[in-house]
Amino acid sequence: MTSAPLIISMIGLGYLIGSIPSAYIMMRLWKRQDLRKLGTGNVTSTAVIIHGGMLPGILSILGELLKTGLCLYVAHLWVGELWAYLVILVAAGVGQMWSIWLGGAGGQGQTIFGFGFLLLCPVPFALAALFFLVPCFITGRVRPANQVFHLAIPVMFLLAGLFNPSPLGLGQHSWGYALAGAASCGLFFIKYRPEADDVLQAQAWATNGR
Repeated sequence: MTSAPLIISMIGLGYLIGSIPSAYIMMRLWKRQDLRKLGTGNVTSTAVIIHGGMLPGILSILGELLKTGLCLYVAHLWVGELWAYLVILVAAGVGQMWSIWLGGAGGQGQTIFGFGFLLLCPVPFALAALFFLVPCFITGRVRPANQVFHLAIPVMFLLAGLFNPSPLGLGQHSWGYALAGAASCGLFFIKYRPEADDVLQAQAWATNGR
């Protein structure tokens, strides 16, 4: 049964789990440096790879995947309904973007949203991913491809209302995926700034360093 206390609890717990700064922790453990004071100041796994190396970056990504899996598992145990999976996933993304443990700093939530949607609606997510891969391949530019990808997410997720096979048995037919996708898209554009994009900055540094 859906109730206000249950929804609030799901949002709160999702936010707290998502706000655990795995990238920040890994950089502290590996390099004893504060990601907020390096490069663009983004607390992301991409930033860990750029400033700390591939191994700590991969461990940071694994931490993000673990957080996502934990959120979905909690939603399964507590409720087991689609709305709970989507609510806790969006809340976790918000927590990763604006972590209470980092004074509101954070990343862009893309790993959490990406892995979560890949488990919940893999086929619509794969179709949406094409809107990143194809423009990126044609133009060689990450920024516009990433923007097109996020705009395509809620549109492609409308397909989940009709067609949504999932190897893990989590696939359900619902228009709720499109709402969650629209939320992730909106949060991305609120948070995203080209000057704070780690990939773009890394490319610029490499070019200027030649």
